[in-house]
Amino acid sequence: MRRNITDIIPSYFLTLLLLMALDIACTTFFPLVGLTNFRLPFNILIVLYMGFKLEHPTLAILILLTQYAHSFFTLEGWAMGTVAGIIVWMIVSYLRDLLHFSSSFVTGFVTQIFQMIWFLIVAVLIYIKSGDVSYLIGKLWRFIPESLIISFIAPFFFSILDKIWSLGRGGSLGDEV
Repeated sequence: MRRNITDIIPSYFLTLLLLMALDIACTTFFPLVGLTNFRLPFNILIVLYMGFKLEHPTLAILILLTQYAHSFFTLEGWAMGTVAGIIVWMIVSYLRDLLHFSSSFVTGFVTQIFQMIWFLIVAVLIYIKSGDVSYLIGKLWRFIPESLIISFIAPFFFSILDKIWSLGRGGSLGDEV
């Protein structure tokens, strides 16, 4: 049985608050220690989590709102992130039954693969828009350590989101919990 949108709103609101808190922490802490161009993309983790766990017709709108909330803290375009997020979500929706997060390693590995897909989509969109490859090379060198850190913390982050979305017992958001 599917959940109503009124059941999803409180969990999504808490998820957005978590994203904003993490973005504020990254925006203030990393420059203090000299990492001005380093930013952990927690928005990608949230979109991946919703793609893996949420089966709802409004997911594209939730991805748009997630990217828009993230855009308050970054110069990255929310439009390109939304396009990448929706394409990744569509791929995840086809592979959802094949993906099982049986261990932390598998969760991190799958997260890394989908981050690379996300990066390739955004890189193609940036290249189409600007035609400049040098920016993409710099972005790739920043992407590698950021994506590895995000993949490493993905199992922990997903367990936090499981608690927020009330999925700790192994249910799916398409089922009544």
